Amino acid sequence: MSHNNQPIAAAAVREFLVRHLAEVFSTMLTLPAVPLAEICPGDAQERVSGSVGFVGETVSGSVYLHVPAPLAAQIAGAMLGLPAEEVPGDADVNDVLGEVTNMLAGGLKSWLCDAGAACALTTPAIIRGTSFYIMPSEGVIKIEFGFASGEHKGMVETHIKFA
Repeated sequence: MSHNNQPIAAAAVREFLVRHLAEVFSTMLTLPAVPLAEICPGDAQERVSGSVGFVGETVSGSVYLHVPAPLAAQIAGAMLGLPAEEVPGDADVNDVLGEVTNMLAGGLKSWLCDAGAACALTTPAIIRGTSFYIMPSEGVIKIEFGFASGEHKGMVETHIKFA
């Protein structure tokens, strides 16, 4: 944050998250996460979304990692050292996707804290379904970007509000 109490620019948050997602995917999963020009969250394919909130005196919000179910299984397999088709079930996929979302939100938390906007994280939650959208409340800045990991496309969505 700047000294005149202006919020951190949404573009800077987006730029950090694009870079951090690629780092998390590369380091933890040995998978690519290449930013895309388009955002493609809402087709009829089953989607698994991790959600982690953050809250502090001057900032609050949520980070969502939306991926199609086949990519969620691939992510779980990469983390567990198994082929995607050998991941035991939805509970393991949910746990891993929650943890990857937690890593993404944890990086954002550290970045925000370094910028003077201290905050803490909530416990990860998982949303599963098709064709759903998360609507931010009034006054909340929505930052989103699409990414590709192999043949799959996902999306990171962040809702952030500065006090």
